[in-house]
Amino acid sequence: MLDVESGGRRLSEENLLSDKDFSERSPGLLDYFAVSKSPTHQKFGIFPRLRHILAKVILFLIPSFISSYFTTTGGSASERLAPTAWLDGLRGLACACVVIHHYFYEYFSQLEHPYDGVHHVNWLQLPFFKLIHHGPPMVKIFFIISGFVLTVKAVKITRVSGTADGQALINNLSSSVWKRYLRLYIPCAAGFLLCAFMISAGMMEAIPSGPKPKWIRGPLERRPPTKDNIFQQLAFALKDLYIFAVDLTIFNIRDRKYATDGHLWTIPVEFKSSIQLFIFVVGACTLKRWLRVYIIIPVSTIVLLYYGGWGLALFLFGYFLAELNSDLPTHNNERQSRTPLLKTALHITMAIAGLFLLSFPRKLPSSEYTTGFQFLLPITPAKYPQAHGKRADFTHEYWQTIGAMLLVWALLYLPRIQKVVLCNPISQYFGKISFAIYIMHAHMQHSVGYWVVVNGLKFVGLWRHSTNSKEWVLAPGHDTLYGTVVIAGFLFITFPMTVCWADIFWRAVDLQSVRFLRWLEPKIKK
Repeated sequence: MLDVESGGRRLSEENLLSDKDFSERSPGLLDYFAVSKSPTHQKFGIFPRLRHILAKVILFLIPSFISSYFTTTGGSASERLAPTAWLDGLRGLACACVVIHHYFYEYFSQLEHPYDGVHHVNWLQLPFFKLIHHGPPMVKIFFIISGFVLTVKAVKITRVSGTADGQALINNLSSSVWKRYLRLYIPCAAGFLLCAFMISAGMMEAIPSGPKPKWIRGPLERRPPTKDNIFQQLAFALKDLYIFAVDLTIFNIRDRKYATDGHLWTIPVEFKSSIQLFIFVVGACTLKRWLRVYIIIPVSTIVLLYYGGWGLALFLFGYFLAELNSDLPTHNNERQSRTPLLKTALHITMAIAGLFLLSFPRKLPSSEYTTGFQFLLPITPAKYPQAHGKRADFTHEYWQTIGAMLLVWALLYLPRIQKVVLCNPISQYFGKISFAIYIMHAHMQHSVGYWVVVNGLKFVGLWRHSTNSKEWVLAPGHDTLYGTVVIAGFLFITFPMTVCWADIFWRAVDLQSVRFLRWLEPKIKK
């Protein structure tokens, strides 16, 4: 799948949300517990062997960016980044913003509102700054990246008219269809089962299922109910998984609800849009390239977006960018030397405009709104109705979609920004474990996150037991102290633990699912 020169990494449609090929040097679960067959090892007694196993367990529980230095498969050797590695970094940063969004909106509901200069004057509500904690536009970026990576192999096969390898294209799309479902839902299934074990262990009882506690100032995320024993809890998780992975995804029964993790609503959309994208690729692959790239794909994207199909429009736009990417030089230095200054200025302007539109709020701007979004409301298509400040408002879906398109399109032609912002080790690391973070962050918020906040509020005296009402109450006022507890708990405890848990989940489940599909494919193909 688009091999990189000199044995670098490969980009592959087998992985999502990462959608890329994990490095063969990345240590997975089995790498930590592989049994040595050397004669020297066989001479050790039972206790040295137990110590050896214990050391491996401890090493596995340490985050990979640390433990990799102590494993033979570790990443100490320098690894050349693929030309499209910037997509990994972009996905990693977007995933971090999603985690921030889901955490802070439960405590600071005003963050959903736009800056209006009167009632909402927090600088974090301003455009651009809002993207730090604005989760919905990041989903749009995920979809573009998925569309890009799912079609990059097909683009390589069909790029030159008249030379397409039909058998290679069929093999690519055939494998992509069935692997897509397993690639998405195997890690999700593990997440559902893990949630059941955590509930049975009492790890989510900081907020039992029921009424929202008063120390939560924003909307409370639902969680599965607590059953009487682990067997009932696992049965509930399996039933919930069936609703999620079969009823919603395959049969599109929209009135079916699942309770384990509402954040995963994007996964059925990912799968359905992926299948639709594969059908589109089949229909367009034999067309002349100029017709496919410059007319069919753009027109289809615009029509879909205008009539409310923003999800599939984003996947098609990713396909469009994959076609454009195939025309670019492989090396960034060559691209930088060839790019005229005027084009660079144009792309930077596109990126800024994209960031501005990505900042479009979910709550409708009021009449005294001062940052410009109110002027976009009258020209929003009718398929994106306004709901006057309620969460049912859909205007943000339209403008955030356009913003995501402009931003990713511009970044495709800005290699310096790619290198500095998106190809640094931190961005690349978060991109690598992004799918694991996406699955695990709700588990951590519902367990460690709530526990840290409620006990932090007790510690500072804001959440206390009233001798008059005999109930726990939140002391009025003290907004600054309340915010300090919430932010400190996230920065120093909840977020680091989320990253650590996601890192373990990535190695134990996500990476193994990729390797399992690679093992399975030659076993079942003709």
